[in-house]
Amino acid sequence: MLRKIGSFVGMLLLAALPAAAQKVGVVMSGGGAKGLYHIGVLEALEENGVPIDYVAGTSMGSIIAAMYAAGYSPAEMRAIVNSGVVKEWVSGRIDPNKYMAYYRQVGSNPAFLSLRIDVESPSGKRLRVPRNLISSTQIDMALTELFAPATAAADGDFDRLMVPFLCVASDLNHRGPVVLREGDLSEAVRSSMSIPLVFKPMVKDSMLLYDGGIYDNFPWKPLDEDFRPDLIVGSICTEGNTPPSEESNIMDQAFMLAMHDTDYTLPEERSVTIRRAVGVNMLDFDQAEAIMNAGYEDAVAVMPQLLEKVAERRDSAYYAGRREAFRAKCPPLVFDDYKLEGLKRAQREYIRDFVQVDRRTPGIQRPMGFEELKDNLFEVLAGGDFTMDFPTVRYDSVRERYSFEAKFGTRPNFKIILGGNISSTAFNQAYIGINYKNIGRVAQQLGANLYLGPIYTWGAIGGRTDFYAWKPIFLDYSYNFAVRNFRHGYFGNVTKVRNAQQVKNSESFFSTGVGMPLTHRSLLTLRANAGHINYRYDSDVLFADDTDHSRFSFFGLRAGVARNTLDKFLYPRRGSELHLSAIYVAGRDKYQPYDAKDFVSRETRQWFGGRFSWDKFFDVPGVSWFSFGLNVDAVWTNHPRFRTESATLMSMPDYAPVPHARMIYMPDFRGKRFAAWGLMPTFDLLPNCFFRTGFYTMFREKRDFNPLKNPDERWHYIAEASLVYHTPIGPVSLALTKYDLKNWRNMYLTFNFGYAIFAPKGTFY
Repeated sequence: MLRKIGSFVGMLLLAALPAAAQKVGVVMSGGGAKGLYHIGVLEALEENGVPIDYVAGTSMGSIIAAMYAAGYSPAEMRAIVNSGVVKEWVSGRIDPNKYMAYYRQVGSNPAFLSLRIDVESPSGKRLRVPRNLISSTQIDMALTELFAPATAAADGDFDRLMVPFLCVASDLNHRGPVVLREGDLSEAVRSSMSIPLVFKPMVKDSMLLYDGGIYDNFPWKPLDEDFRPDLIVGSICTEGNTPPSEESNIMDQAFMLAMHDTDYTLPEERSVTIRRAVGVNMLDFDQAEAIMNAGYEDAVAVMPQLLEKVAERRDSAYYAGRREAFRAKCPPLVFDDYKLEGLKRAQREYIRDFVQVDRRTPGIQRPMGFEELKDNLFEVLAGGDFTMDFPTVRYDSVRERYSFEAKFGTRPNFKIILGGNISSTAFNQAYIGINYKNIGRVAQQLGANLYLGPIYTWGAIGGRTDFYAWKPIFLDYSYNFAVRNFRHGYFGNVTKVRNAQQVKNSESFFSTGVGMPLTHRSLLTLRANAGHINYRYDSDVLFADDTDHSRFSFFGLRAGVARNTLDKFLYPRRGSELHLSAIYVAGRDKYQPYDAKDFVSRETRQWFGGRFSWDKFFDVPGVSWFSFGLNVDAVWTNHPRFRTESATLMSMPDYAPVPHARMIYMPDFRGKRFAAWGLMPTFDLLPNCFFRTGFYTMFREKRDFNPLKNPDERWHYIAEASLVYHTPIGPVSLALTKYDLKNWRNMYLTFNFGYAIFAPKGTFY
């Protein structure tokens, strides 16, 4: 009897004890941009108090799972995606306007196409075929920033992350899946998402690791075998084992052909599946918000079923406390040891100089945070001369600092550049450039550029040397020539024209300059030019059978400061450009009438001058579709009179705030002193497409002569309406331009596709 009573009491005591907590594992499928779906799923699980004890994933699923295991909340993941940086990571492009210092961009002209050739390789290997479609450098550095602190906190053991984690990659050397549970978390995730053809594979030991989706796109079995959860929550964002269709893009088709069938069926009695075939392409992140919301909605829809199977609930305080406790273990990303390998010694020293990893004291390296290191590396890589493999980052608990190790490579050093402008007017141009660059302890480049057109032809041949003293310095040298023939051709006029004059000028000069950066996007330059300019214009003699000719042989000096943050070379939408300069020009003015065989006069001219110009594009807070630009241009010179009035005008500074104003010769918009300003309201229509209006005013001193035979005036105006679309290879524009506003004359309609590039002037203004 006592034994029965004791057994009964024991059963009551056991019943009074809390039940063993259920362990829940969440597994996430691959799918590229579709995988953002998992963020919404995790968000719904936490909001409803569902425990998340283990996570696993493949490809994009591995990124989301690893971020969760590294202590990122679903809300933080959503904020990262909505910031737009994910699109930048997978673009494969390091934006020169963002990362490259402005002084390194000076002298570079945009083009449609560039082709690199390795002239030092055997003839059959000079043209290198890309090994992958997208450079992974952006995403490599992003994964390093996201996961290196968590790797340090867990000491490389993925079971010691905030929650245990695993992911799957595909080893194509041994033809099978590989489960990754330890090591560098960044490297593991990068291996799991190495989409064939798109990203370069990872090499680890004897394995060549590609995207885990090739062999296992939904790794619930590794999660079940390694972690033994009581319940598995599956988040699936793809249709599953479906063959490619004719509507799939080329990358999706290639990946689907490489994939083996995956088992998407979870054990029915201890699982809940949240699933939707998200209808976007693999790298289409434009619908990120909708994809995340879809995951949240689908998870909420199955929540009653899920909550029936999970007895335990965890509140927001639990999740926040768990994250805070793990993040406290994550050391901040501060580096003080750098190994930059894979190059010749002189090239390594060049990179170390420009990445600024060394102190002035030999042998001592400079500590820097992740953002500074990334920006410095990207500044070097943005030029396209170097490549960088996936970096290795290790934490030293004694120094409490990280080390950074990366292998660099060089890209072919000979480049052919093709571009130009296709116009409805006579301002058509074809551009070809060649450039050879050799980087050792200094960077030395030689090149030639040629622009050919019916009314505007110019070219340059020269070189540039970049080196690092106490800070970066460059020296350039070139021979330049240009021919501008405004005596024939159609310039787009749709009404009668009374503002343009038929003239021709040509110039030929040598130029040398030295410059250095003041800030990342500003620089100081000193330049000297020497050469001659020929001006040809109609004679004042009635019925003259040829043009008069003036030649100005000159020497000039210019000192200037410039700052540029524009987002586009032509038709910018954001940023600003500022120039402030002073010049001195001296030379000999020679005059030859139409009926003379030689110059009949030779007179010395000299002048000083200064110019300030500023273009600024403002966003309007709260109005994403509207912005406006501001243009300011002011010139002061003591420009002298030349022998003829026409030569005097042609040698003066001009105000040309719109591209069309530089395609014709307008005496009214020239003066030795003037102040001008303009407003440019801009209306966004589509991504990369906008409608811009511009209203510009110029005030100059009144002249006692006007070659157009009109009374001279101080005030002059330009109005323009333009429709602009930025294609991947160049802008397309349709512009209606009106000069002066008193009547309907002087109106032009022009279409341009490409980059209309204008030659630098030997006399600067």
